[in-house]
Amino acid sequence: MGNVLAIMKIMPEDVAIPLPELKQRIKQSLQGKAEIEGFEEVPIFGPLSALRMRFIVGDEAGGTDLVEKIVQEIPGVGEVVIEAVSLL
Repeated sequence: MGNVLAIMKIMPEDVAIPLPELKQRIKQSLQGKAEIEGFEEVPIFGPLSALRMRFIVGDEAGGTDLVEKIVQEIPGVGEVVIEAVSLL
């Protein structure tokens, strides 16, 4: 079995939600479930920005689905989009 690198874009529920705080919530929620390779802030429009997250999970079925579900349930997260998935 190998690993999968996935890139996810995470939109906050509201422009007033601080992205560093949201990033910390995501890190805590995924601890032990996925290896987080990095985060970056992506400007969307005006004051609105999103987080782009890179993470590594095992290539078993449902690996990225579990991460997506966990992130969607975090307070302050609006929309979650898997942008890319690649085998490592």
